[in-house]
Amino acid sequence: MKIHRFIGPYQLGQGTMRLDDADLTHQMRSVLKLEPGETVIIGDGSGNEAQCRIVAYDRGAILLQGLSIGHNAAELPGKTTLYCAVLKADNFELAAAKATEVGITEIVPIVTKRTVKLNLKIERVEKIVREAAELAGRGLVPRVQPVMELDKVLTQASRNDVNFFFDPSGKEFSGAAKSVKQAGIFIGPEGGWDEDEIRIARDAGMKIISLGALTLRAETAVIVASYLVAHSLKS
Repeated sequence: MKIHRFIGPYQLGQGTMRLDDADLTHQMRSVLKLEPGETVIIGDGSGNEAQCRIVAYDRGAILLQGLSIGHNAAELPGKTTLYCAVLKADNFELAAAKATEVGITEIVPIVTKRTVKLNLKIERVEKIVREAAELAGRGLVPRVQPVMELDKVLTQASRNDVNFFFDPSGKEFSGAAKSVKQAGIFIGPEGGWDEDEIRIARDAGMKIISLGALTLRAETAVIVASYLVAHSLKS
């Protein structure tokens, strides 16, 4: 039987916990129809989680009985940051959700020379990412940064052990070196990277990587690249 998981800035304990969260209460009581006596998992967003029994609903709050506390074991060992161009329509939201499901730990929306859409509703993306983390059984919710210009992001990305800049002109992905604990993944907009952007990335020491001969939509490239990189990092 599936046990529903909820992640938020909650204080976990093994006694009776009161969570004053109207949105959570509405979701559990009115959307999922969870009844007192049923078991749920509550995570604090930093990897800790508690198995709890629903005691009662109290207006905009919920009372839970903490049964056990532990650490989520599903998180991948490395840290991966997705630097993705803002995509049209709701494609960025889809990309962010799927990247979260496969293990990304941070998401940075970027504006490039060929980016068409220039803004995002960050709070909406954060909500989508949190729900994706819950559904995937994760213990961490990826941080969503504000929209940034590519040149500023290149400076920020220098903190990573390696950065993979995905473009059809690159070499085939062969995995990350064993010493890599923190990696960056760069995905361009629907129209692809500008030649100057590829040159700048190469000059910055980034690895120009191809996802193969087939042409992928940007959101598809996010999913494939995120999975390949995130699951290649070792502890």
